[in-house]
Amino acid sequence: MTNTAVLIGNSKYKSLTDLPCCHDDLVAMKELLEATGKYPEIKIIENDNADALKNKMRAAIDKNQSTGELFFYFTGHGCQQEDFYYCATNFNPKRPNETGLSNSELHTLLRLANADVVVKVIDACNSGTSLIKADSEFISNEKHGFKNVIQISSCLESQNSLIGEPLSLFTEKFRDSALRKKEGTVYYTDIVNTLRDEFIQNNEQTPFFVFQVTGREHFVEDAKRLDALRAKLAEKTETSLEPENETQQIPSTEPNLQTLLEETEEKIATREKITSFVNTFFDDLQARVSKIKFSDFYDLNIVEHSDFEEATAERFITRVLSRESRPDQFVMAKITREKIHNPLQTIRAQFLLGMFGDSQRYRDVYDLSLNCEMERAQLKITFTPKYHSLKQLVLVVSCAPSLEKCYVFEIGSQHSLEDFGEFSVKGDEAVRRWHKFDWSEKTDEVVTKIVSKLNDVVQEHLESTQQRLIEK
Repeated sequence: MTNTAVLIGNSKYKSLTDLPCCHDDLVAMKELLEATGKYPEIKIIENDNADALKNKMRAAIDKNQSTGELFFYFTGHGCQQEDFYYCATNFNPKRPNETGLSNSELHTLLRLANADVVVKVIDACNSGTSLIKADSEFISNEKHGFKNVIQISSCLESQNSLIGEPLSLFTEKFRDSALRKKEGTVYYTDIVNTLRDEFIQNNEQTPFFVFQVTGREHFVEDAKRLDALRAKLAEKTETSLEPENETQQIPSTEPNLQTLLEETEEKIATREKITSFVNTFFDDLQARVSKIKFSDFYDLNIVEHSDFEEATAERFITRVLSRESRPDQFVMAKITREKIHNPLQTIRAQFLLGMFGDSQRYRDVYDLSLNCEMERAQLKITFTPKYHSLKQLVLVVSCAPSLEKCYVFEIGSQHSLEDFGEFSVKGDEAVRRWHKFDWSEKTDEVVTKIVSKLNDVVQEHLESTQQRLIEK
């Protein structure tokens, strides 16, 4: 029997944020697997749309009729809806099955290998998805078509997987965990135990594990096979820490604290700078939005808030600002995790979860407050349809001040009709982006991007509605 590895990485997306570190993740994981000498076949699938990705996966799996271990790795965007989706480069949350790879479909593809062991390592947001959901289905004799399966996910299904430089945080820690033991066999349980400790104090990212195996499955039989890779990485680290040309270094006198403070003082925010910046930005944005010509189909309404009042933007703002290093608390953004206690959960379910996965379930609690008084902090732009067949379109633009930067967030959504004259509170996300400015920067370019994207969203909805009505 032969071992096969399929490594998928997406760093470039058509409509989602690019993730440059995912290319380096892919290179690092390939280098690690090659060092084990365990996988004669390592298939790399990078920056493909959904159709190409699935075709290449089938080809890689079909190539080997008798598989010992099938190792699957993914780094890129993940999306949690009714199922978890691995986002291809053309991913569209409105058509997730066509433009992504669902966890259910992945299992169907992996079963084709009929492997003795299937290992899934996933570095993506929201990736901590159980193999199945219901207590009564948790264990079956066939283990959902797999003989033995290990799932190692970078975070819980409600969390983000943190990017890094040059590697994503989880992929870097996975590699370090695999390289920790220098003698003997490196079991997958060794890697998991080290990962648990690495993230034990990290409240933003908690890896999720599922085991339906014997516990003797190994990543590499002899840890010494990884010595060359350890030496290579150690040398790279030492080189990066050395001065480029030590003999030509000229001692420099560091500026004193008072000089640094005086230079910084000229750049940081004042009440006047914040007011001027936000007024210019919001006034320009409103003027440009008002010129969008969809009055035959929509009524335009613009509302301003002096605080972060729109719930659709709260989580997005909190996630971003909680990870940003800021020297102030003009905006307090904090995410905490609390356990979910289910008094109806059966003893059997608790026992099985304890054996094969994390027994505790958690939820994230978002805490966002604007401590700095502002006249204008948030803009809500609403296109309310004049016809029942159209959806309501909402764009919320928020300005979050910090001493050194102004953070601008845009989140757009489409809302279906729930009752006559009432639209759903929680809509389908159409755009989510954020920007960061110095207080002296111009915002013209970003205003153009926001208006252009809003125009595209409205136009695409009108065109799709027209096509749907034609096909009825």
